[in-house]
Amino acid sequence: MIDPYFKLTVDEPQKLVTMRFKGAQSSQYYTERIINAYGLIDRPWLYRRLMDYRNCETSMSFPDVERMAVYWADLTRGQNSLHYVAILATDALTRARTSTYSHLFPNQDIHTFTELHDALDWLLAMPVSQASQV
Repeated sequence: MIDPYFKLTVDEPQKLVTMRFKGAQSSQYYTERIINAYGLIDRPWLYRRLMDYRNCETSMSFPDVERMAVYWADLTRGQNSLHYVAILATDALTRARTSTYSHLFPNQDIHTFTELHDALDWLLAMPVSQASQV
């Protein structure tokens, strides 16, 4: 079923996952979509990630961000790699919150961008994570 408020794209050759958020759904709604999307990708920690919030009218709540952090930590338990995430957002609140929440994701290099080309330039310049067990 097509979700008009969330779109997942997996670019296997580039090792790039893109999640696009649209509309004014609840923070919990988007959190569920993110978690479900990771469940569809084999070893999602091997991908660079672009989270595109430019057309989203909802700010992620702290409890939902914490939930994603716990989910990601469980998912990547035993992996020893740095993960690259670009947050694409035009609103000041989302950009400000990104730096506030980044401590919840200790093995992630998270940067915020307002322009798609800047986010992609940065992400694609980053190395692809390698699977390594701790």
